[in-house]
Amino acid sequence: MKYITCEIPEKTAYIIPISDLHIGDQSFSKEGQSKLMGYIDWIKERPNARVIIPGDVFNVAGRETKTSPFENDTGEYKKAIALFEPIKDRIIAVLDGNHEARMLDMFGISPAQLFCMKLEVPYCGWSAVIRLKVGKRTDGPNRWHENYFIYAHHTTGGGSTVGSKLNRVAKLRDIVEGIDVYLGGHNHQLAVAPVEVYYPSMQGKCLEKRRIWYVDCGSYTEWNDSYAEKAGMGPTKLGSPRIRFDSKSHDVHISL
Repeated sequence: MKYITCEIPEKTAYIIPISDLHIGDQSFSKEGQSKLMGYIDWIKERPNARVIIPGDVFNVAGRETKTSPFENDTGEYKKAIALFEPIKDRIIAVLDGNHEARMLDMFGISPAQLFCMKLEVPYCGWSAVIRLKVGKRTDGPNRWHENYFIYAHHTTGGGSTVGSKLNRVAKLRDIVEGIDVYLGGHNHQLAVAPVEVYYPSMQGKCLEKRRIWYVDCGSYTEWNDSYAEKAGMGPTKLGSPRIRFDSKSHDVHISL
């Protein structure tokens, strides 16, 4: 697990988790690529936007994998570099997914590592905690209006229903407590669930309430002629959540 600090001096900050591209797979086709370019253009126009990549950028198909190498584009690494190089200064964390793990298990190196070395962005392995500082204050050095915490993991397993997929993200709270937004990938679902929890106040004999968010980060793979169709899984909306963090109050807003 890596710990990363990200500072955004503007009054609001945006985090865009771009997950499960599966570049190289035939299902990462015209619609998914167009959707991705829309997000990349949106990010380029906003200096207060940052990107987290929770895994499965690459497809890494082989003879013993569920996806066939004969249906794979062998130029996936070069394509990934070309897509993300225009926003490399906005990428704050890149994780391995189960598809990168195929190469890691066989050769001891992940394509995500090579991707990060080429673009000079942080490689985080399996998971990362991001401390997000929003709204630079003027009344002292290194003072910020709000601090948020994000935990990102590709996750494993899942199920066929939206609830079972979100359950995998909710289980991340068993690993790290005190997080504002939990991010998970892997199941290609685009979904969000806010949960309010009580905790004992350190200031007095009372309980305070805090809102946390479980976020499934979606994918960019089309359903027709894909592994999802073959396995009898339903199609899902393509894209990523846009997560906005405010500096005036401790407030998170997520749009899908």
